[in-house]
Amino acid sequence: MDAVGIFLLLLWTCAVLGPIYWALRNHALVSLGLVLGLLFGYIVQMIWLYSGYLYLIDYLWMRPSQVFGIGFYSTMTAGFLHNPFSAMHVLSNLVIIALVGIPLEKRLGSTRWIIIYLIGLFGGSISWTIANLGSDTPSLGASGAAFGILGAYLAGWPRDEVYFPLIIIRPWPVSLIALFYFGIEVFRTWQTLGLSEPSHVAHLAHLGGFIFTYLVLNQVAKGGPVAPGESGSRNQPLGELPKEHPFTGIDQLVKRLYEEGDERETRQAWMEEIADKGDCPVCSGSLELKRQRLKCRTDGSHLHWP
Repeated sequence: MDAVGIFLLLLWTCAVLGPIYWALRNHALVSLGLVLGLLFGYIVQMIWLYSGYLYLIDYLWMRPSQVFGIGFYSTMTAGFLHNPFSAMHVLSNLVIIALVGIPLEKRLGSTRWIIIYLIGLFGGSISWTIANLGSDTPSLGASGAAFGILGAYLAGWPRDEVYFPLIIIRPWPVSLIALFYFGIEVFRTWQTLGLSEPSHVAHLAHLGGFIFTYLVLNQVAKGGPVAPGESGSRNQPLGELPKEHPFTGIDQLVKRLYEEGDERETRQAWMEEIADKGDCPVCSGSLELKRQRLKCRTDGSHLHWP
């Protein structure tokens, strides 16, 4: 690989990870940062295509024959690539991640949402690998992770309604959207495997991502902003902060919490920051956040706030 190739590979990495890092740094929605990262990454792939460096994709996409060896990393990197010859490939994934992933993040919180996304991505990659052991045919795309978002939302909050383009753009129940897509993939998998019809789409990867996240959602969601089955995006007001509050040295963070903490996801973000930078007022130990309550890791009786 020459110097230009290295530069273009680094450019793609920055394009994908930059918006995600910005979202984490600014307590913004990681799902939105990921949508931008996938879009910017696709634009860089188009630069590869028209500059004669499309071979760079070979370092990142997944070949089942190499997954259980030196190519294991590709179970992750392939999920941030898209077919440069099909704009619909990236568009279809971005629609799900944006319209379904953003409200799901408000239920899970940013950290748990990232975990679910990566589980869906990994589940899709492994499912496809196991079904095609020994194959050198490459695969790529965020579809496994996108279907993982659908599976997780169905497992946790099936009665939620989100805006989605099914026939028309309107609020549809998550259960309807998720089961509609799942049913289509089951049918297409049967066409491919049962009827031996050729397909260039990794339908088993879609099903794998969906099933993996559906099975683990309840464990991942424990202690998150909204428990599975609950609804609502707003919190009760925190009330007036006592003058002798326990969070010494981080007054600005506490002030921002009180100013912006009505929304669940915003309150979660600021309380995570307080838990990270604050200390227990009794033993000076570290803090942890569970169900939007701060506790001392050493002894829960020292602090239980609010």
